Amino acid sequence: MKENILYAYHIDIEGIEEHKDYSVFQIEDTLYYFTKLKRTEKEFQELLQVCEELVRKGLKIFPFVLNVNRSFITLVGGIPYVLVCVQDPTIEYGLMDILEFQKLLILNNEKSALYRNEWANLWCEKVDYFEYQVREMGKGHPVILNSFSYYVGLAENAISYARYVEKRVPRPKNLPIVLSHRRVSYPNTRLNFDNPLNFIFDLEVRDVASYIKSIFFKDSISAMIDLQSFVKIRKPDVYSASMLYARLLYPSYYFDLHEQIVEGDLDDDALLLIIDKVEDYEKFLKDVWFFLKDYVPIEPIPWIIKKES
Repeated sequence: MKENILYAYHIDIEGIEEHKDYSVFQIEDTLYYFTKLKRTEKEFQELLQVCEELVRKGLKIFPFVLNVNRSFITLVGGIPYVLVCVQDPTIEYGLMDILEFQKLLILNNEKSALYRNEWANLWCEKVDYFEYQVREMGKGHPVILNSFSYYVGLAENAISYARYVEKRVPRPKNLPIVLSHRRVSYPNTRLNFDNPLNFIFDLEVRDVASYIKSIFFKDSISAMIDLQSFVKIRKPDVYSASMLYARLLYPSYYFDLHEQIVEGDLDDDALLLIIDKVEDYEKFLKDVWFFLKDYVPIEPIPWIIKKES
């Protein structure tokens, strides 16, 4: 990739760390990520507009770097790449930072290619793909083989729950669609949170649920405290609280590791932290449901709320 970067950006670098979909190099105190662009052309153009608006609002997001042809997109073997400039990547953000970020851009009934609103269908497609992966490559991954069916079952619960909510629970007409992220991790560093390639539009509960799920496997007490804080601050309606619960049900934390293991970036043992806390997470889901139902009448998952503590 060194030659491609030199040719496209006239940047001569000494050392570079290469991965499957991206490469990393450093110049003085600044990191650069040369990464595959996994967006459609329309999505990327809208993403550039989002970045311009955020800069006008004073947010210091990571900028894209123009190549020598004055384009943000560089083709390598016919595949589009972009160069992202990363500064102060280890700065961390908490729940309140997430809630403040959500105020920066709201769709206001506008259409956007960055809007992700068909959760159940997207989850179904992912589960089908993961099942295919396990059939084809699962023999070399015993930890996945021994745990996969449980998490598929949990995902199917989440899919059914989200579909029930969409059909049976009225969605408020003024429900805001806010600037969000594909994933929010914990610790929630700038490297992930201020990376424009992670931006999408969605319900405000998306980022909150993603953050809380990630916290849980590091500090379950803090996960519940942050969830309670969100509910007390935002006071979500029945629809939003129910969709928050659907996202907490969906085991993205497992499937994200599953993908990295299958792609060779992690060992199977990375899943053990998740698997060892199965019962703890089920109890967490039970506690969350009882907490939420004191605020709004959300639908239960019978096997979860009947589970013995």
